[in-house]
Amino acid sequence: EQISAINHPGSVFLTACPGSGKTKTLTFKIAEELKKISSHREFVVAITYTHRAADEILERVEGLGLNTDQLWIGTIHSFCLEWIVRPYAIYEPRLQYGFTIINQPDADALLDEICGGLGRPRITSFDCNYYFKDGKATPLSSDVNKHENIRAALGEYFRVLKQERKIDFELILYFAHNLIKKYPAIAIALSHIFRIILVDEYQDTKEIQYLIICAIFAAGNGKTNAFVVGDPNQ
Repeated sequence: EQISAINHPGSVFLTACPGSGKTKTLTFKIAEELKKISSHREFVVAITYTHRAADEILERVEGLGLNTDQLWIGTIHSFCLEWIVRPYAIYEPRLQYGFTIINQPDADALLDEICGGLGRPRITSFDCNYYFKDGKATPLSSDVNKHENIRAALGEYFRVLKQERKIDFELILYFAHNLIKKYPAIAIALSHIFRIILVDEYQDTKEIQYLIICAIFAAGNGKTNAFVVGDPNQ
């Protein structure tokens, strides 16, 4: 079954339980795709859930004796930053004059400072985890009584980040999605470069991440294959 998945000429959606060799299969699929590259403008892209997973897979591929110059592997945030946000920032008014990435400890410290000035119910940076849905920052907290204060804190947080020309990891995804949605030529250009996009642990992927990757698949009209691996029960 692993060999069958690796040798399949089109896109593959692979589900399997822990310990069944998903990472091994992904590694050998990368190796097979690297062997097929015929142009210096072609890349194999592998998106992993963590940097540690990316390093492990890269080490395995290199251990097979293959040249990995045309393999890009990393997290979805790194992918969006390197391939979409930085190259096309000039088209986004919020980013066109430069930006920096705020690290998580600094983001938490800023949110804690903002939260300290709010009334009850008391909230902290821990309560202010969020994600973007339909272009809006949505609190992850299950305590709806805190949502009003969370939204107030996030509003001030975004204001400070904008003033200081900073973005956090969720904003990387937000701007990447905005750019690729507003300018279809970006997705078309990427689809001509990527012969395949491999996604590890797909069950941990957020909706906005799917939208970004699927825009590239759709723009390519079959030029870019998908190799998606994971376990829906995890």
